[in-house]
Amino acid sequence: MNKKNIEIKILKKGDEVSSVFNYMDGMAISVKRKKGNVDIILLNQSDEGLPQITSTWTISEGDNEVVVSKGDLKISTF
Repeated sequence: MNKKNIEIKILKKGDEVSSVFNYMDGMAISVKRKKGNVDIILLNQSDEGLPQITSTWTISEGDNEVVVSKGDLKISTF
C-alpha cells in the first residue's frame, strides 16, 4: 500500500488548533492564534490530490464589520 503523509504547516509558536471540520467540498481548520485572533483556514483538494489553502477568514476584535481585501482593494460592510 502506498501511504501519503501530508503535513500542513500553518501554526506558529503559541498557536493551537481548535477544530478541523468538513466545509462544502473541502475542509476547514480553526486555529486560535497566540495574539487571540482565530483563523479559519479553508482547504480544497488540488488537481494532484493534495490539500490547497483556498482562503483564510480571520476573526478579530472590531465593531461588527466584515472587511474583505484582495491586494490593495478593501471592502467593508457594516
